[in-house]
Amino acid sequence: MQRTRAAILDAAARVLGRRTDAGMTEIAEEAGVGRATLYRHFPTRESLLRAVAQTGITELMEAFDAAHLDDLPADRAIARIIAIFLREGAKYAAVIRQADEYCDPADMERTVKPVRGAIDRGIRDQVLRDDLRGDAVFAMFSAMVERALWLTVDGAMPPEEATEAAVAIFLNGARRPEQPAH
Repeated sequence: MQRTRAAILDAAARVLGRRTDAGMTEIAEEAGVGRATLYRHFPTRESLLRAVAQTGITELMEAFDAAHLDDLPADRAIARIIAIFLREGAKYAAVIRQADEYCDPADMERTVKPVRGAIDRGIRDQVLRDDLRGDAVFAMFSAMVERALWLTVDGAMPPEEATEAAVAIFLNGARRPEQPAH
């Protein structure tokens, strides 16, 4: 029963990642189950989307925990956060856009806490600028990571390249690095 539920959630994440308006029949086919089985586990599309979102949040939190972000210098923690979002988030991109609708606000806050912590630590440790409000830095960081995620989901960039670009731009800016004098 748990294996079937997990297979449905995994299939739903894949199918919805390709096409956000995919139907329950298409998800059932991808999962290798009948529609009746899908509806037994998830009686409505909304209940399925909520479960996919919850699974995504759980996997994201597990990845953050495994990364030991508090043990890293702020810049390395930020780089690791970006990599985790692009690796884990790509699978759940379909529900990320609708996170406010399908995710429990307390769960959303739990996923934001390590990110805010790394940014606040970066400001405190003078790795990041301290002349900008922390919430503004967080908002800009979030927007940039989300855009990098969509670049990977749309196939414009592989996740590693998008991670590298996002880390470089966030930590060093988009300004061309100074060339060494000859």
